[in-house]
Amino acid sequence: MDTTGTITSFSSTPMTRFSIGGDVYGVQDASTSYSLTNPDPQTLRFEVHQGDHAWYDDSSVDRSEVSGAGNIPGGTPINLNYQFMVEANGPNGSFTNTADGWFIVGQMHNDDNASGVGTSPPFAIQLVGDHLQVVARYVQPGQDPSNGAGNVQMLTLWTDPNPIKTGVYNNIQIQADVSNTGGGYLKVSINGTQVVNYSGPLGYGQATNWEYGVYRSTAPETVAVDYRNMTLLTGSAATSAPTQPTTSPTTDPTTTSTATTAPTGIVAPTVTPDATSPATAVVSPVAAATTTDPSVLGAMGAMGLAPTSASGWSAPVTGASAASLPSMDFSRFGFDTGTLAGAAPQTTNWWGDQGTAAASQQSNGYALLNQYLAGSSGGANGGMIAVAMSGPAWTQNSFLTKPQS
Repeated sequence: MDTTGTITSFSSTPMTRFSIGGDVYGVQDASTSYSLTNPDPQTLRFEVHQGDHAWYDDSSVDRSEVSGAGNIPGGTPINLNYQFMVEANGPNGSFTNTADGWFIVGQMHNDDNASGVGTSPPFAIQLVGDHLQVVARYVQPGQDPSNGAGNVQMLTLWTDPNPIKTGVYNNIQIQADVSNTGGGYLKVSINGTQVVNYSGPLGYGQATNWEYGVYRSTAPETVAVDYRNMTLLTGSAATSAPTQPTTSPTTDPTTTSTATTAPTGIVAPTVTPDATSPATAVVSPVAAATTTDPSVLGAMGAMGLAPTSASGWSAPVTGASAASLPSMDFSRFGFDTGTLAGAAPQTTNWWGDQGTAAASQQSNGYALLNQYLAGSSGGANGGMIAVAMSGPAWTQNSFLTKPQS
């Protein structure tokens, strides 16, 4: 449970970890001097240039993110609070974003290990051009949540009609319960104004983890964002925490205003099927309702984390406190769970034991096939599927091994 947002044992090296308020996060960036910095004990700064990506991405992705090592089971209340700022990168102190696929600055990421397929985030805070946007996704219980299956419903819950201001921190609060079997909800407040109040199915019936920074389809402009005072509460602590004061909605519930200067209030969500592969989808920055699944784009998009034992995915570490993240599965990040209390950042083995053919051949072959059929731009093709599935010495191929999307 992160109640302070204080950053300790900071490291910017990919495949290492550090602590934010006691919660463990793994580093996913391009390993440059600017990718991830720690200006003060409460702040993380993320910067990407075109071509900057994590070790598991391909050239179509720019990324600098940190990803929580703890899974939060579905049906668990979540309360996130943080301050977020974009830095000027355009003329006259403006913000420029020409990414034509997606630009995610915070996402609740699905546990793709449990799903067996790559997925897009159940909800995300993103930028469409220079406008903040909140989107959510879900499938009905038991449905395949992968891109190509055509089951994912995407909801555009809010798009700010006003351009984001550079150099100014925005107070963001997120309250959620990621459940598609009843009780799901998502509430978002920006600078004290509630802009999303959604109740309904959310996610894919799996656990999730918080991931943030910059994750975009590649674009020419350099961008930098800052996060500070990031806290994350779960369970009873999330529901008992004080909330930010909210003002009344500034728009009619069925309309979207474009004339106000404050964030708009709650509007009816736009729901669209989310069935297009990002390999073929091109989304205009202003066509928010048709934004498509980004998470499976790239060479590692078909699966989640590498297995760490011959019998399959590693078991969660037990014994979490009542108000902490209930399933702190550090081993999925390659961390030595016996030395997590050490002060120095750990260098990890992300790849782990790739497992045996008997343990993982069927599920990973399915993921390859799904990626191929969905038209993903990842490294899988028919020949790779045949090769990957053949022979007694089969192991998980590197183009499937991906810590998070």
